[in-house]
Amino acid sequence: MRFFGFLLLGMWACSFAVRADLPDDQRFPATGNRLLLWVAPERGRAESEVYAAQQLAAQGVETWSLDLASAYFLPQLPSSMDEVPIRDMADWLRAAQASGKQVTAVAVARAAVPLLRAAASLEPAERQRLCVLLLYPNLYMTAEPLAAPDYLDLETLAGLRVHVLQPRRSAATPWLSGLLDHLALHGATASATVLESLREGYWARESPTEFEIAESRRMDAMLLRELNAWGCK
Repeated sequence: MRFFGFLLLGMWACSFAVRADLPDDQRFPATGNRLLLWVAPERGRAESEVYAAQQLAAQGVETWSLDLASAYFLPQLPSSMDEVPIRDMADWLRAAQASGKQVTAVAVARAAVPLLRAAASLEPAERQRLCVLLLYPNLYMTAEPLAAPDYLDLETLAGLRVHVLQPRRSAATPWLSGLLDHLALHGATASATVLESLREGYWARESPTEFEIAESRRMDAMLLRELNAWGCK
């Protein structure tokens, strides 16, 4: 079954190079000049993420959504993201850039690993045209309670612009500056915004706060706000 998953997404990646084709439930077309590539976390794509993609498209931001765990028939575990073929992800990025729109790739949690590794495999000119937005990225090689984490080697990210969205109520927030330093060490231009009063995965938690429920309904507005404030173009 896992082999079939690799084959399936590989076929999709091949089609991207010609037509940037995606299943209907993963592509939300729009006529604007922005294209958002949304890579769901290891736990899969939540309804709030689909709703946000629909709302973004309604506001002129074309959105492509990819659930890697489902596409590759992988367990919904952080380690599963490390098994995603980097070549497939790179083909996906190139297909998006072939649209002629300004491309921002968004990855959540451990999905940041295949995305950044794919970005590292791009040609320098391709990397310089890409913006990357990471929601509470899990780039850990090892992490112990109360200790600064060890991060994965990401190879060169020279020319890549990366913005991190970090929920305030996260155990990883104290290490945000170290994460930005790690990205910069690999050549990326890195910055961050702290999302106040929110926890990781706030839009899909079993017991969300009232504020988290409200924020999950306006994820599209949050992303647009951050993209406009960041100004990666």
